[in-house]
Amino acid sequence: MRRTTLQLVLGVVLLDAVAIGIYELADIAHRPRQSQIVFVAVWTAATAITVAVLLRRVRLARRR
Repeated sequence: MRRTTLQLVLGVVLLDAVAIGIYELADIAHRPRQSQIVFVAVWTAATAITVAVLLRRVRLARRR
Protein backbone atom coordinates (compact mmCIF):
# COMPACT_ATOMS: atom_id res chain seq x y z
CA MET A 1 0.00 0.00 0.00
CA ARG A 2 2.87 2.40 0.68
CA ARG A 3 4.03 2.05 -2.90
CA THR A 4 0.62 2.87 -4.36
CA THR A 5 0.21 5.82 -1.98
CA LEU A 6 3.61 7.11 -3.05
CA GLN A 7 2.55 6.72 -6.68
CA LEU A 8 -0.56 8.79 -5.94
CA VAL A 9 1.45 11.59 -4.36
CA LEU A 10 4.15 11.55 -7.04
CA GLY A 11 1.54 11.44 -9.80
CA VAL A 12 -0.09 14.62 -8.54
CA VAL A 13 3.26 16.32 -7.94
CA LEU A 14 4.44 15.43 -11.44
CA LEU A 15 1.18 16.60 -13.01
CA ASP A 16 1.41 19.90 -11.12
CA ALA A 17 5.05 20.36 -12.11
CA VAL A 18 4.19 19.85 -15.78
CA ALA A 19 1.17 22.17 -15.56
CA ILE A 20 3.19 24.89 -13.85
CA GLY A 21 5.91 24.51 -16.48
CA ILE A 22 3.37 24.87 -19.29
CA TYR A 23 1.79 27.83 -17.46
CA GLU A 24 5.11 29.61 -17.31
CA LEU A 25 6.38 28.66 -20.79
CA ALA A 26 3.09 29.56 -22.47
CA ASP A 27 2.91 32.78 -20.44
CA ILE A 28 -0.69 32.03 -19.46
CA ALA A 29 -0.64 34.83 -16.86
CA HIS A 30 -0.52 37.41 -19.66
CA ARG A 31 -3.12 35.81 -21.89
CA PRO A 32 -6.80 36.74 -21.98
CA ARG A 33 -8.86 35.85 -18.91
CA GLN A 34 -10.81 33.20 -20.84
CA SER A 35 -7.58 31.39 -21.76
CA GLN A 36 -6.53 31.40 -18.11
CA ILE A 37 -9.88 29.95 -17.05
CA VAL A 38 -9.70 27.19 -19.66
CA PHE A 39 -6.14 26.33 -18.63
CA VAL A 40 -7.09 26.05 -14.96
CA ALA A 41 -10.21 24.02 -15.81
CA VAL A 42 -8.18 21.52 -17.85
CA TRP A 43 -5.53 21.35 -15.11
CA THR A 44 -8.20 20.74 -12.48
CA ALA A 45 -9.89 18.04 -14.56
CA ALA A 46 -6.55 16.32 -15.21
CA THR A 47 -5.79 16.39 -11.49
CA ALA A 48 -9.20 14.95 -10.62
CA ILE A 49 -8.81 12.13 -13.15
CA THR A 50 -5.28 11.38 -11.95
CA VAL A 51 -6.39 11.25 -8.32
CA ALA A 52 -9.42 9.09 -9.12
CA VAL A 53 -7.37 6.52 -11.02
CA LEU A 54 -4.49 6.38 -8.55
CA LEU A 55 -6.74 6.45 -5.49
CA ARG A 56 -8.57 3.42 -6.87
CA ARG A 57 -5.23 1.60 -6.93
CA VAL A 58 -4.62 2.57 -3.30
CA ARG A 59 -8.03 1.24 -2.31
CA LEU A 60 -7.42 -2.03 -4.15
CA ALA A 61 -4.05 -2.37 -2.43
CA ARG A 62 -5.69 -1.89 0.98
CA ARG A 63 -8.01 -4.84 0.31
CA ARG A 64 -5.11 -7.20 -0.31
